[in-house]
Amino acid sequence: MVIVIMPTPWLRRLDFLPPWGAWALGLGGGALAGAALAGAAPGAAGILGFLALLGAAAGLAASGEPIAVVERAGPGVQPPLVDLVEIRGGSFLMGSPESEEGRFDNEGPVHPVRISPFACMRLPVTRRLYAETLGQDPGWPKGEADERPVNNVSWLDAVEFCNRLSERAGLEPCYRIEGERVDWNRTATGDRLLTEAEWEYACRAGTTTRFSFGDDEEQLGGHAWFDDNSNNEPQPVGGKLPNALGLHGMHGNVWEWCWDWFGSYTAERQTDPAGPDDGAGRTLRGGSFIDSPGNLRSAGRGWNPPPVRNGGTGFRCARSPRRQP
Repeated sequence: MVIVIMPTPWLRRLDFLPPWGAWALGLGGGALAGAALAGAAPGAAGILGFLALLGAAAGLAASGEPIAVVERAGPGVQPPLVDLVEIRGGSFLMGSPESEEGRFDNEGPVHPVRISPFACMRLPVTRRLYAETLGQDPGWPKGEADERPVNNVSWLDAVEFCNRLSERAGLEPCYRIEGERVDWNRTATGDRLLTEAEWEYACRAGTTTRFSFGDDEEQLGGHAWFDDNSNNEPQPVGGKLPNALGLHGMHGNVWEWCWDWFGSYTAERQTDPAGPDDGAGRTLRGGSFIDSPGNLRSAGRGWNPPPVRNGGTGFRCARSPRRQP
């Protein structure tokens, strides 16, 4: 069973916003180029569109908020196995303040964390992708492997999947697996689990509220599958609104395994933390289709022993330090 340790994510950016001129320059340049598209010659349209995107991205990057950059395969180019979003590094306050509604003690103290750039799957791993990679679909409810998030997977299953997916993509696997002992080669180019800090940073997407879209639970139905709208089973990924980074399913549907052993927070400033050296269970984040809104908060925490499988747990992958070919 999932042991839910409700998080109270309270993330606050430590980077100051730039002058409004930076936004105006980037977004304005993008808007001007976009406006020119209507009368542009076919050959120029693509160039202007690219400049528009660069202009908008430049303004957003200057803001100090994490931004997402998505690469698409061009004509005649084999599309990637998974849709990855590059997330710019930055600083935030991890955990929840004592004033947050529904807070658990293990969500504090709030502490500053610096995150390096990384790439994150836009969607959780689906039953279809899992079956294509490992040759089996363990998901519940039983049926054809489809676009529902894979569940009934242990933490050990998840790291094995990461290595196999890396091999499919021609990348160096990140994990050395010997029974239940798993070592992470941080220099490897392949797929891996997010750390707990990366997960919260990506989920919050620059917000300081209970959820990535705000504090109002009444809006949760537009962003997540949970006990009030899921019909008590996982739903296909991508069916709800994404967060500001374009990531779907960070709230609800399935809890997501992270790399870290579950442990207590400290108040010290940290850079790219990866949890304690050992523990009783690995961290889970995000809540699931059977959870109430409070369990889906950005800072919510849970854990399970690495071999445990259940119908409310899945995962997504990341790559370091940025998207690989």
